[in-house]
Amino acid sequence: MTDGFFEDRLKERCSLRIRHDVVFISSVLFTIALVSQIRWAWWNVLEGYEDMRGLDVWRRPALQSFSEIGKLTLALVFIGLIVTWTGYLNKVRWTWFVMFILVSGLAIPLGIFPWLMHPKVFLDIPGLLVNAWKGEPGPARPILEEISIFLLMVIALLLPVKSFFSRQTAPAM
Repeated sequence: MTDGFFEDRLKERCSLRIRHDVVFISSVLFTIALVSQIRWAWWNVLEGYEDMRGLDVWRRPALQSFSEIGKLTLALVFIGLIVTWTGYLNKVRWTWFVMFILVSGLAIPLGIFPWLMHPKVFLDIPGLLVNAWKGEPGPARPILEEISIFLLMVIALLLPVKSFFSRQTAPAM
């Protein structure tokens, strides 16, 4: 009789509880999208610290600009991760607006907008997909990566709208 009691207590203490609500899923999607930005942002930061003695006058400011954009992106990514895993997961309403600003301030201007400046790339969508799949050099893979990250962030933002803005689940903070 006591063995069953101890087994139940052990199962209760050792069981892994995973949340299955839309806010948790949205937080995981945001984390994936934000962490995937760290690699290229860090590369951009390192571009500004290259040896620039042999470079021409026009390339130096460009590399320094890439470095500043990389630092900005890293700061936004870390802010996004902190907001996601502290307030967003607890359904604090203002964090949804912070993530909205982050998506519109990080994904659109830094990820999507530079590719929209070259509209000829989007004329051949099947060719773009084939080139990205084959891994051929060119803009195909980075374009599709940025578009998929942007769509992932938009899905993560829109998925828990009902949870944040329904009347019964708005905790004050």
